[in-house]
Amino acid sequence: MRGRGIFGLILIVVAVVAVYGYFTAVNPVTRYIKEGLDLKGGVHVVLQARGNATAADMKKAETVIAFRANQFGISEPSIQLQGTNQIIADLAGVKNQQQAIKLIGQTAQLVFKGPQGQVILTGKDLTSARAGLDPTSNQAMIYLQFDAQGAKLFAAATQKYLNQNISIYLDQTNVETATVQQVIPNGQAQISGLPSLTKAQQIADLLNSGALPIPMRIIDVATVSPYLGQDSVARSAIAGLVSMLVIILIMLGIYRYAGLIADIALAIYLVLVVGALIAFGAVLTLPGVAGIILSAAIAVDANVIIFARIRDELRAGRTIGAAIDHGFKNALRAIMDSNVSTVIAASVLYYFGTGEVRGFAVTLIIGVLASFVTAVGVTRYLLRLSEGTVLVRNPKLFLG
Repeated sequence: MRGRGIFGLILIVVAVVAVYGYFTAVNPVTRYIKEGLDLKGGVHVVLQARGNATAADMKKAETVIAFRANQFGISEPSIQLQGTNQIIADLAGVKNQQQAIKLIGQTAQLVFKGPQGQVILTGKDLTSARAGLDPTSNQAMIYLQFDAQGAKLFAAATQKYLNQNISIYLDQTNVETATVQQVIPNGQAQISGLPSLTKAQQIADLLNSGALPIPMRIIDVATVSPYLGQDSVARSAIAGLVSMLVIILIMLGIYRYAGLIADIALAIYLVLVVGALIAFGAVLTLPGVAGIILSAAIAVDANVIIFARIRDELRAGRTIGAAIDHGFKNALRAIMDSNVSTVIAASVLYYFGTGEVRGFAVTLIIGVLASFVTAVGVTRYLLRLSEGTVLVRNPKLFLG
């Protein structure tokens, strides 16, 4: 057991060092983690409603634009209402203004018009849009479903304009004009004549996520530099590294070998957090960095609680193995309570917050989950691996 424990510990240390070296030297983390507007800059867009717009219309338009920005890969966009008829969109990482206009500037305004051009219903009456192929002609189509109010309007229109034309406009472009051959009471319609299924799917996605209740126009577009200069970012990074080094030294000084175990677990925690941020495509902002630092402190605190419980068990006369088992068992409830309450608070921030507040909440939740895994899982595993070594058998070397 002693040889296997030391060998396993060495393997874990080598793996952590290798992964750390890979990310910092060969492939810096900054190549993989998207940075927010405050760290990387982006595009600032101001949209204004055409004509009169109610508060409900503007709120729905805000939700639609935020959903669309996320759908097209812009994580954590800052979308805010300004005044009574404007929406401000800050898009992190987008450098090309035309790209920003293309991503969120398309209104995807759907309008059905009668023979004389009168509006029958609009995109706000739309429930869903689905791309598919016509089973008879194998042509790309979009199948539309309207809500109850839209179904009534469409049924009345097909009855009124029976044997006449009804035209479908998307962003003021006529995409189809069809002759009404029968009354359609179920609120269903079709857009045909599309060039491909891919194009049909793109339009359907825009309609689902961006059937704006009101037409909007872009009145201002500007490229935004990072709020924080490179010097500030560099100083922040140095401060973070210095603080981590201080924590590592303190843990080693107070808890000796157990402190070394905690430091290894903390390194694994950082790798897990970075990996999760990359995997989820999260955008790292300054509040997000604060969330990581706070969760790192929670990870250290969890180890402190565990070691304090193990010390209590050793003083009570238990063996090393029994002290480790009972120490983790007694510390688990306190760690669980603090982590669950933190995740709940962060979830509330994410649900009610916007932009960078959500970034803080996301990184905090990821960090808390990673800290729980490393503190309860990794630390315990490493201690059990090295249980038979001289470092653990000697209380002075083990916990100081």
